[in-house]
Amino acid sequence: METRLQRLFQVLRWCGATMIFAAAGTFLVQGWDQVGDVNRYLALLGTTLLLPAVAYVCGIRFQEGRSARVLLLTLLAMITIHGGVLGGFVLSQFGAHASTLAPVAQWVAPSRTVAMALVLGAGAVLLPMMWAAFRVLARHHANWLTVTAAASHALLLIPDRSALAATLTIAPIAVGAARAAARVKPRGLEPWLAIASVAAPALLIAARQVLFYEVTSALWGMLIAGVALAVFVLGKKLEDVTVERLTIAPALLSVAAFVGALRVPELSASTTWLTYGSVSAAVLLGFAAASTRCRAYFVKTAAVVNALICGAILLVEPRPWAAIEAIALGLTLLSVGFIKGDRASLFGGIGLAALGFIAQVTHAIDAFQPSGWLVLAGLGLAVVALTGWLEKRARAVHAANPSADAPAKVSHEPSATLSQ
Repeated sequence: METRLQRLFQVLRWCGATMIFAAAGTFLVQGWDQVGDVNRYLALLGTTLLLPAVAYVCGIRFQEGRSARVLLLTLLAMITIHGGVLGGFVLSQFGAHASTLAPVAQWVAPSRTVAMALVLGAGAVLLPMMWAAFRVLARHHANWLTVTAAASHALLLIPDRSALAATLTIAPIAVGAARAAARVKPRGLEPWLAIASVAAPALLIAARQVLFYEVTSALWGMLIAGVALAVFVLGKKLEDVTVERLTIAPALLSVAAFVGALRVPELSASTTWLTYGSVSAAVLLGFAAASTRCRAYFVKTAAVVNALICGAILLVEPRPWAAIEAIALGLTLLSVGFIKGDRASLFGGIGLAALGFIAQVTHAIDAFQPSGWLVLAGLGLAVVALTGWLEKRARAVHAANPSADAPAKVSHEPSATLSQ
């Protein structure tokens, strides 16, 4: 019975916090005409001041720390709402006026002096409360989290609503939130919500950009990349291989959005596709380096994506870049399949390398250019040199641990009778 009662109290606490946050959230899209914008914001600020007071009563007088922590988490969530409203005041005086913006999302300050006074006054009030909240929720990292969160929310004040500005502000906020999570190493719901308050400005910037302003492919790429990272972190946290593998879809979509945004009109379609394959491979290999359970899956996906792109381009529109990449990737797959006894990788690598080799030789015959014979010769030298280095490493490992089985058979040492 006591456990059920405690769960009921927890549900009631979060219901109350949700109602407080929803009430504050209405200020972002207010539609009240009978009072001025400044008075509306002062009402929001006054309501926010009640949260630490009630949290003090719950924690000190009632000796009930859970309710106090829920209220402090609600306070951190409301800081983002304050940043959004103050950003509207700054935009009204220092930015370009958006006539197409809906009136419910406009916050207009009477003058530049009033706008700056509201920002400085609110900062003087909210920063100490933010520090106090982090002091309770993450005591040993309160100072660092306060500085990081303040910097993230300060980006909401930038009076520029272009898609480029939104993209460039979301990126550092995401990096700051990731560093906060890595440094604090939160365990449990409440610490994670405290870290989420650092990333909340990025969500607000994305929402207002999508709803009211311009959205470009680069911004979509940034947003989808955030989804990919969130899915990846969730999969690692839950230790669920299926969830972690779902990262593939948003990761590839985000790369496509970025490549589409950066596409140069002079580049051919095949070059664009090859660029997409290279960038996606780098991203997937990055996920592979950060994963333990799905490392092989990310590596295989990167290889398959690039193999399909190279093969399709060589069949439709042969290019030297695609041919060289096909040879390198084919030899890699051949090596993996040969060592592990995987026939699919072995024969797939042979076919891909042969296709690239034929295309590159054909190009070298047709045109006397460095992209033909010189690159092919350089690649051959690199393969031979790399093979020699790997063989040397294999002999060194075998000599250091002769009892262990060698991973692969290496050539014999040079005969003493042969001239060196």
